[in-house]
Order: sequence, then structure tokens, then C-alpha cells
Amino acid sequence: MKTLKTPPFLLNHFCFILLVSVLISSCNGIDDEGTVSNEVVAYIFPLEKQITVDGDLSDWPSDLTSYPIQNLELGDSLSTDNDYRGSFRIGYDLKRNEIFIGVEVQDQSLVKDTSENANWNTQDGAELYLDDEHLKSGSLLTQYSAYGEDRLTFGAKENWDNIEMKKQENSTTRVYEWKITLAKPIEIGRAIGLDLAISDKDEDDSFSWISWTKGTQKTANPERCGTVIFATPGTQTQLVHAKLDKSKLQSKAMPIAVSISDINNPKMWFQAVPDSLGNYSFLVPPGDYNLEIPEKLLSWDYRFYRVASEKSETFAVADGASNEIPTISAEQVPEPNLWVNKGLLHSFGKKEEGQVDEFIETYRKYYNIPGVSLALIKDGKIAYHKTYGFKNTQTKEAVDEKTLFEAASITKPVFAYVVLRLAEKGIIDMDKPLYQYLKFEDLEAYPEYQKMTARHVLIHRSGLPNWGRRMINVPGEKYGYSGEGFEYLKRVVVSITGKRIEQILDEELITPFDLYHMEFSDNEALRAVVSSGHIMGQPTNWDIPGEAGMAFSMHTEAKAFSKFALLLLAQKGLSPKMYKEFMTIHTESNPEYWNNKDRREGAGLGIFIRETDLGNTFNHGGNNGDFKCLFEVFQDLEMGYIVYTNSDTGSELSADLTYLLVEGGEPEN
Repeated sequence: MKTLKTPPFLLNHFCFILLVSVLISSCNGIDDEGTVSNEVVAYIFPLEKQITVDGDLSDWPSDLTSYPIQNLELGDSLSTDNDYRGSFRIGYDLKRNEIFIGVEVQDQSLVKDTSENANWNTQDGAELYLDDEHLKSGSLLTQYSAYGEDRLTFGAKENWDNIEMKKQENSTTRVYEWKITLAKPIEIGRAIGLDLAISDKDEDDSFSWISWTKGTQKTANPERCGTVIFATPGTQTQLVHAKLDKSKLQSKAMPIAVSISDINNPKMWFQAVPDSLGNYSFLVPPGDYNLEIPEKLLSWDYRFYRVASEKSETFAVADGASNEIPTISAEQVPEPNLWVNKGLLHSFGKKEEGQVDEFIETYRKYYNIPGVSLALIKDGKIAYHKTYGFKNTQTKEAVDEKTLFEAASITKPVFAYVVLRLAEKGIIDMDKPLYQYLKFEDLEAYPEYQKMTARHVLIHRSGLPNWGRRMINVPGEKYGYSGEGFEYLKRVVVSITGKRIEQILDEELITPFDLYHMEFSDNEALRAVVSSGHIMGQPTNWDIPGEAGMAFSMHTEAKAFSKFALLLLAQKGLSPKMYKEFMTIHTESNPEYWNNKDRREGAGLGIFIRETDLGNTFNHGGNNGDFKCLFEVFQDLEMGYIVYTNSDTGSELSADLTYLLVEGGEPEN
């Protein structure tokens, strides 16, 4: 989890592919027969007179199409039609290279947050997403956000230099009027990516986030925006129907996007997403077109798959004709196959180093993982360490030994170790209710929270959800992974000691054991060496947390972190009795996710334990959406691995390393 002011995409870190699939509407000169399609496309027309940007749409042409903003992507369901209705109109001024957007919202209650803690989800607001380049290979877009009186940007540009926005509002209506000066010249037939979203906060404290196209994380995934195509008055389009053959895919429900482009104008292209039966339709002007599935990664059922079309197809659309569109076939590009019968770490030398390097580089290419930091442990020592790839796919700056990655939830065992040190010193009682140290005011409505102890938090039986200030179980009752619990425990530790959490970490861990490259909050030194996170190969450039979070905010790299892993392997810094509690399964995690159903897995005191045929491991993974990582140490074998990646697809690498390095064989997908 990260603390940001701007992102609806933040709260949806684990929903990576939500491809667009809604209605295609008719507009000036566009046929209105058969409007159903699987892609959002708007044809934008010239405005006959100049628009004044003042939040008043009375000077707009009356015949422009109104496009609904109706896809509820985050938050609470809308109670009634009066709760929220939104739409937008769009036009362009060719001479000034400007586009204008008028957004109208009917809302039963307008909410502004003027407090110091005002955020995107505490008030009404609007967002504009713009992908001016609209490259098939992927291009960065910019999010322009207006929450209350705040004006924020996120993504490719960090300013409003090319954007003007005015709004007017009363008790039930909001109007946002946008003027965008494009970086590239307007060309008839050229397409750009665009989306609009509205945040709706109501007086009953419900919150909804509604967008034109489906999907979140749009700054990292421009495919989740709609397409706007510049047209001239009188442009006619033809509705065509097509079919995608999914018979060669692992699942026919896998959401495949088909790319349609004008052969004579490659700047005019858009995507359509076939339904579960492979059917899709779209509107295009008469002309010659290319149909293909560009090779790309897709997320499905918690895994990533590379897909492409067997070949591209061409077709022609004639005005008024019955147009036959060729069926295009999708196939999965075979996954890497570099498996070994016995893990490479059992006999590790120069040959095995080369095999590891080949494995990492093959996975990096196949799964679009920009950068990797790797360390291997053998015989209780660091046996190998190497970095691969790039800190940022845009700058192409290489990862090196100083490059730090977000450790995400691997922060938790580091904090847990410190808590156990404090417990052995008598500073905190593991079984004393936390509220007796520090009340959690947001939980006062749940009396059962007063049973929660530090032990409950560390073994993930706090009763709290992963994130959210409410109780979903009685503390101690059942397993429930919770970052929120770790953050509460952090505040308790700070309250007890009267010290900043980073001072406590330094005094109890970093200085005594000579650790390094462990940063927990934003600072100048960290910004100089930090890697960018990536989603689908595009940098997210999300903010570094300004405050240390003990559930998610550590930044480190594999070689440096291996010193902590070896500290645990050697059982230093805690008594043998405490280590036994630390490394014992106290609560079993969800069996459906286990690698081996005949073995137990579960939470120790802030760390996870896995039983294997080669003995127990202690381990923890991390997933902040755009960073994924894992460390695992086989206690009896004294071998293991630490891997950090700056990508949402890094889990494909980290999950399979145990088979290559230790357990051998091929993983079951």
C-alpha cells in the first residue's frame, strides 16, 4: 500500500487487467444503427464557434453527442438515479489545436472537504486522462485531477500548462469545462486516448468512482482509456461485426484486445475486446483496415500470459455494403522452459551462475520485467548477487548494486523482529491488549477490538481487514492477513517508546547488526537511487511514502537484505525461546493457495513458514502492485534466495525461483 493524494488506481493495486468493454455511441454524421460494441470510441468534430471556458455550457452546440460516464469502478453502489448521473460532450478547434470537453453531473448532494486531510476519496471531484501520443507500443498519459479546490497532475506531465478547467456547481449540479492544448497537431483521422472520471462523495459517507471506460490504473495502462478520433462533419461510419477464435487459449474467458488500424493512416487505430464467445463489433469509416492482436502480456487467474494473433488480417469496409471481416485467431506464446531436475544451489559454481543469469534474462524478456535484484544464499553465506535490467523503461538507466526497490510487505518481518526485541526487553507485552497502550479511535464502535494484542497482529489474527479501519472478526478468532494491524502496532510502539519508528528500527536492528540500504520513507538520498515501479511495462512514478509504514514502505536491494535473512538463519539478536515462537506456524493461511497440499503453510510471528520435503522455510513476499518481491530461506539446508523486481509481473519470476534454485522440477500452473 502507498499513501498518495491522487489515485483511484492505488486502491486497486491487485486488479491489473480490466479492459474496456462498453457502448459505442453515435455522434455527428455517425450511424446510430446497432450501437453495441466492446470498445469506447468517440468521433470528435470541429466546433463552429469559439468556446469560452467558464463552466457554463450554454455556448456549446446543441447537436453534439452526449457520452455517458457510467462505469462504477470503485466504491459504493449508487443508491438511485438521482444519486449520480454524468455525461460529457467534446469538440475541437483546428486553428488553435485545442479540444474542449464539457462534463455535466447531476448529484443529489455536493460534498467538499476543506480539512487538512482532504483527499481524492473524501469529496466530490473530477479527473481527466489524456494520452496524446496514443502509441501502439504503449505511451504514458497524464491524469489531471480536480478534487475540491486542489489541482493535481500525475503521470507523463507534472503541470497544467496545457490545460484549463473551470467549474460551476450548485446544490445538485456540477459542470466541468476543460480546454486542452494538444502537444501534437490535430490531424483528421488521428486518434488519441482519453478518459473522464467523477468521484462522488455523499453525505451518508458513501463514495463512488465512475468513469467513461472500464478499468482503473489508467496512468499505467493507457489501454483502459477510450479512443477519440478526429473527424469532419458528415463523416459516415459502417457497423461491422467480427469474430475472434479463442480455441487455442488456456481459457476462452481470457480478455483479449483486438487492434483495428487504418492501413493508409496508422495514426487511426483503436481496440475492441471480444465477449466470452469471441464476438465483437465496431464503427469505422469506409476504408482498408488491419486486424491483429499485438503480442502482449495479459493477466488472468492470478497469472500472466503472453498472447498474440497467429497472423494479422486485412479487410475493407465499403459504404452501405455488407462487409465480411476475417476471423482472427489468438494463441499463447509458449512460456520459458529452463527447468532442472535438481535445484542449482545444491551444487553451485560458474556453470550454475550462467544458468541463473539465463533464467533471469529469459523471464525478464518474456514477462516484461524491467529490473531485478537477486541474491543467493548457500551454506549460510551469500553465494551470488547480481542486478539485471533497468530502473525505468523510459530512461533506460541500468539497475546497479545501489538501486533500491520497494520491499512492500517484506517490511513486515523486519518490523516484527524489532517488536520481538522490544518484547524481550520488557518494553511491550505481546499479550497485553494494544488499546491499553494506545486507543484506536476509529475502532471505538467495535468493542471487540479491545481484545487485540501484538501477538494477534503478528500472526494475522487481529480481526482487521488488510486495509480499512473496521473489525471483520473477533481478534484471535481466525486468520486474516492485515497490513492495517501492523500500522496500528507501529503507532503503539511509537507511543510506548516516545521515539520515531525509524529511530527505533535503527537502534534495534540497523546499527547493532551493521545493516545498510534500508530506507523507510521519502528522503533525498533515497530519491537518488530508487527504482521506478512498473505496470505492464510502463513506469508508475508513484510517490515514495512520506511517513514510514511498517506494513509496506521499506526500500532495499537483494544483497543488503540478505544480511537480514542470514541474521534470522543464524538466530542472532533474540533468545532461542523467542526464535522458536518466531519461526513456528501459529495460524495456517488459506490452503487453496498452498504449493503442496500435503504440507502446512502459515504465519509465525510476522513471518511465514512453509513445510517442504527439504525442511521448513521462513519467507515473506511483497506486492505493492508495481513492485513484487520474495525471500525464502530453507533452514536445514542453509540456502535460499532474495529477489526484488520493479514490475507487476515480477511474481512470475519470484514464484518459480524456488524450483530452479532449491526444489527442482517444473512448477504446476
